Amino acid sequence: MMLRRLTDPAYGRARSLAAAMLAAALSGCGFGLLMPLVALNLEMMTGSAVVVGTNAAAAALSTMVATPFIPALLSRFRARGAMVVSLVLSAGVLVLFPLMRDVTLWFVLRFAVGVTITVVFVGSETWINQLARPERRASLLAVYATVLSGGFAVGGLLLATLGASGWLPWLVGGAIYLFGAIPILLLRGPDLMAPDMKEAGPRAMLAAVRLAPIAILAGLLFGALETGIFSLLPVYAERLGLSVGTVGLLAFAGAAGGIALQIPIGQLADRQGRAATLLQVAAISVALPLVLLWVGAFKPLLFPLIFVYGGIAGAFYTLGLAMMGERLTPSMFAMGNAAFIFSYGAGQLAGPPVSGTAMELMNPGGLMIAFAATAALYLAIAGLVFTRRRH
Repeated sequence: MMLRRLTDPAYGRARSLAAAMLAAALSGCGFGLLMPLVALNLEMMTGSAVVVGTNAAAAALSTMVATPFIPALLSRFRARGAMVVSLVLSAGVLVLFPLMRDVTLWFVLRFAVGVTITVVFVGSETWINQLARPERRASLLAVYATVLSGGFAVGGLLLATLGASGWLPWLVGGAIYLFGAIPILLLRGPDLMAPDMKEAGPRAMLAAVRLAPIAILAGLLFGALETGIFSLLPVYAERLGLSVGTVGLLAFAGAAGGIALQIPIGQLADRQGRAATLLQVAAISVALPLVLLWVGAFKPLLFPLIFVYGGIAGAFYTLGLAMMGERLTPSMFAMGNAAFIFSYGAGQLAGPPVSGTAMELMNPGGLMIAFAATAALYLAIAGLVFTRRRH
């Protein structure tokens, strides 16, 4: 039965979905290991938080630089081949980090691996959106988001197991990227529908933004909230007087919510409509930070609220991708997904400085006010766009 599923044309769609999801999950696992691994090594090499933070920004910048050109890359070369080559290059770049322990060079290497992995993410998400059945699109993308989040979580666990010293964590990370190429090579089925070369470029990305602005902006909001939650929420909790152990558990609660709530939210969106669900998620994202501000350090309420907030923030990614699939034709998915990932990178760059400044001005509650204000702005824009579409 298993061999039949690997060869029978009737299971071709399932094989392609598995290939895209496994490649993305393993890429997420490798990246989940790489991010803290680079940060800890740079801290040991320089002792400078500025260097660590600036290096992290190089990854977000690489996403923004690469995405306008990825649809053309997928069009010029076969998408499977482009993704496999990107994964192999990612593995090769990873082993250069311990070989060349130079701070300046590490910025170049971080930028390079950011570019190659962005190719995999854009390709995987475009592929999944094209294979999704319209009536189940949000549910399928919720499964993808859950698998991807699980990959990031496993990457963090690998760091805790392997440590940050020596060659072993880098070699394991490289091996994970190589394993990500295996399902793409072996699981044969419908291939990604690449855009026409004439329609693959920055102008086509802008056209996708005009057709699905709220979906694309959901990527920006998710980038800002996700990065703020993971980078500034621990500082917020520490300033509330919570212990380091409690701060770690709080971060875990947020990540667990991001994993656990995507599938239920995706199923809800398929039942009642993605636009309505996205507006509800945005409204909750305005209210929850204000409730968290009121709760303060009261743990019995703080932990469940952070769990829910992690899931709600993650829903912008799931629902944004699903709505983009509704608004665009399959041939435009690659451009739309590139615009979505570009928007996500912009949110990663812009969100933390804004939230951090707010926390400095209103210590520490400014962080929650910034989160709520950002979501309120998105809610206002989304409400306006959806109202105009009805008239």
